Amino acid sequence: MALNPYAVKTLVLSSGERLPVLIAPATGAPLFEPSIYVLSEIRATNRASNTIDQVLRSIMVLQLFLDSSGIDLERRIRQGAVFRLGELDELVRHCRRPVADQLKCNSIPTSRQSVRRSSAESVRLVQRQVAPPEVAGDTAANRVRVIRDYLDWLVRYHMARYDSAAAERERLWNEWTSCKEALNARLPRHKGRNTVGQREGLQPEVVEKLLNVTSPTSSENPWKGKGTCIRNALLVRWFYELGLRRGEVLNVKISDINFQSEELTVVRRADDPEDPRKDQPLVKTRDRKIPLSPGLCKLTHEYITNTRRATEGARRHPFLFIAMGTGAPLSLSAVNVIFAELRNAFNGEFDAVTPHVLRHTWNDRFSDVMDTLNVSEAEEERMRSFLMGWAPTSKTSANYTRRHIRLKAQQVSLAMQSKQVEGVLSDD
Repeated sequence: MALNPYAVKTLVLSSGERLPVLIAPATGAPLFEPSIYVLSEIRATNRASNTIDQVLRSIMVLQLFLDSSGIDLERRIRQGAVFRLGELDELVRHCRRPVADQLKCNSIPTSRQSVRRSSAESVRLVQRQVAPPEVAGDTAANRVRVIRDYLDWLVRYHMARYDSAAAERERLWNEWTSCKEALNARLPRHKGRNTVGQREGLQPEVVEKLLNVTSPTSSENPWKGKGTCIRNALLVRWFYELGLRRGEVLNVKISDINFQSEELTVVRRADDPEDPRKDQPLVKTRDRKIPLSPGLCKLTHEYITNTRRATEGARRHPFLFIAMGTGAPLSLSAVNVIFAELRNAFNGEFDAVTPHVLRHTWNDRFSDVMDTLNVSEAEEERMRSFLMGWAPTSKTSANYTRRHIRLKAQQVSLAMQSKQVEGVLSDD
């Protein structure tokens, strides 16, 4: 497999701002036109660094397609053309495939000098072919949209740069308009009909064992070192009891916790100059204050005053969760490693356990409590949206209540079947 000739790297400016750039490692320099685009069109609208990163990764897919197809796009545009329909089809196919698979396919010789095979052998090879891996439909669609918007800007950018007659500019714009319409028609559709196997919250017995084995005093605790065990147990508790995202938990500073009122303030602080992490954990939801249970407050305070305070380097920053070796703020990738170690230690028992699945689990528990209290659906929706940091009109909750809805639907279905069977038996 060929190496990727491009990479997205994040620069941390003196102001604390994170600025992702698309570079060609051969030169180590950012690509000029993608950089101008994100600065003038994306960063100028106050989009988050994570958004810029994803935009550049989609543009990287375009660059890989241009390289593999031998297309000089700037020359094409100067000649008044953009893409042919067949090339647009191939571009969309690139958007459907993982980048690693694109590189693998690009490294296979396609010239006429490649080995010729008999027609019978070719038929056998086709029969043995396996469908290539594809990214999720919404991911592919987002790539196509980003590339479409970037190409739209690129055409206008070159039209403004080059001296040409009005008729030539009109011809180029008409050509691009046709390409844009063809891209829109080729946007991958996500029909949303595959509901089996979608992410759901954990079953109660799995949660019970998870909390037991991650206790610092458990003989089954998978981590080594007292401080690491205490931190990881608290981390799991925060995800489970508060339903927060990874970025929200890792963004918490000690000053965000009011131990007297037992309250946490979830704060948006993009490009925080106090945060040394290049991949800065971000709060994607709204600012809000949420209550902390007395038990969680007690565990958190003990962690701060004992484990965190005793770790060298931890006093250099205000963030709650730290790396035990260096005292630096805990990173997003480190959290992934912690949960991977947990899953690997229990031979499949916790294969579904991730921070986001614990967020789903919190929502299931919330639904159960609302049912017990006979809270109306409208009021439940408003309370859930506040605690999760969603807009009051958001429909995001549907993504987090799948297990609860499925179980209720199954209970109703069984009740209906039982009633029908009882009716048949009574007739007999």
